[in-house]
Amino acid sequence: MKKFFLIVAMLCVTLGAYAQKYSFTVYAEPQVTWLSPDSRNLDSDGSMIGFNGGLNFDNFFTDNYAFSTGISINNVNGRLKYAEGGNLQGLDSLYSVESGEVAEYRLQYINIPIGLKFQTVEIGYTRFYAHLGLDTYVNIKSKANLQHEENIDIEEEVQWYNLGYYIGGGIEYSLGGTTALVAGIAYNNGFTDITVATDEKVTTGTFSLRLGIKF
Repeated sequence: MKKFFLIVAMLCVTLGAYAQKYSFTVYAEPQVTWLSPDSRNLDSDGSMIGFNGGLNFDNFFTDNYAFSTGISINNVNGRLKYAEGGNLQGLDSLYSVESGEVAEYRLQYINIPIGLKFQTVEIGYTRFYAHLGLDTYVNIKSKANLQHEENIDIEEEVQWYNLGYYIGGGIEYSLGGTTALVAGIAYNNGFTDITVATDEKVTTGTFSLRLGIKF
């Protein structure tokens, strides 16, 4: 967590040095999250509620187009159902999963998105925008809950990284000057396997609602 705040501080200092070219948004994103397995033994068992929050930085190279990046802490959760049973490797021991049992995954990542943002000219007090790009995740916490065991540390089961893409859009309502309220939606889809297992593949997915303030 200390590393996260240090990175944020460094980004803020950089932003201050180039304030005439940059804008930044502080945002919170309640989201629906899920896991998508590609395995005979694993099935998705529905979505869960997650949360993403952080800072987004836009570097405008024209009035309406910008390179976009930032940093956030993203909580991605999901349920996997074991059709034939199996094992879950915890940090302290190996946990047996029965046939038909559901494992609830709770994953936390630091995310640094890299993408492009497109926005309209201001119409009254309003702008519309769209953005797309890549998400680069670094895992900082991996937990799982089973039927008879909770809060299992599954660091050994989960890859330290995850990659995906995002696409979304929304609206900005000016409060005066460069300050605006932001509301938008986004779809994020992971395309790398989050597990270390070689005989199965599990990817992440989220649908989020962004609420923020742009400066």
